[in-house]
Formats: sequence, C-alpha cells, structure tokens
Amino acid sequence: MAEASGSCLCGGVTFDVSGSPDAVIQCYCEHCQKNAGGPFQIVAKYDKGLVDVRTGEDLLTHFVLTDTQSGYPKHKVFCRTCGCTMWTIPMRHGDQFRIVRVSLIQDGLARYKPNKVMFEERKIAD
Repeated sequence: MAEASGSCLCGGVTFDVSGSPDAVIQCYCEHCQKNAGGPFQIVAKYDKGLVDVRTGEDLLTHFVLTDTQSGYPKHKVFCRTCGCTMWTIPMRHGDQFRIVRVSLIQDGLARYKPNKVMFEERKIAD
C-alpha cells in the first residue's frame, strides 16, 4: 500500500509514493523559483522505485535543462495536458532519483517538512 498519493493539476496523472523520502528540500535555485512562481519550492527526494505512476503515464513528457549549477542536466517531467511539473530527474545521479513536488501529494505541505535547504544564498528575505 502506498504511503501517499498525488496528482497533477488536471488529475490526468496520478501517482503513489512509498516509504520515506531521502530528504525534503526547500530549494531556492533559479529553476525552482521559476517553476514555483515564487521564492522557493519544497520537494521530496525519492528513489525512483518508490514513485509509481498509477494513471496517465501516456500524458507524461519531459524537457531537459542543461544550464544547471551542478553542471549536470536535469529532466523536468510534466503533464502534457495541464503543464504541471510532476518531478525532476537530476542526471548527476543517473536515473536514480525523482525530486517530487510536495504540493502535488495529498496533504503534502502538511505531511512533509523540509529538513534541508539548498541555494539559501538566493533567498530574498529572512
């Protein structure tokens, strides 16, 4: 049984996450700021085997960002219907991890509290 379920904005893509994430990250990188439309984004780092697409796999598509601070590309996976980013695959680690948007998981912002901050130097206020 899944620990939690989530979906994109239109509900066309649904997924389950199992177990606990390796980290819950409050990220201030430029890509997260642009994607969230705000100063940061909260994401959960899961091993790819712990993220299971239940419906809408045919709706998933991706694009590759190469202008990363790590120097490694990352794949943004999103729903082709509503444009909602589902997760990022950081290629620095091969295809090993899924960086899932916590807000897409049911009650995710209440359930998952950040235990790591990244790119804090880009934070706009204390």
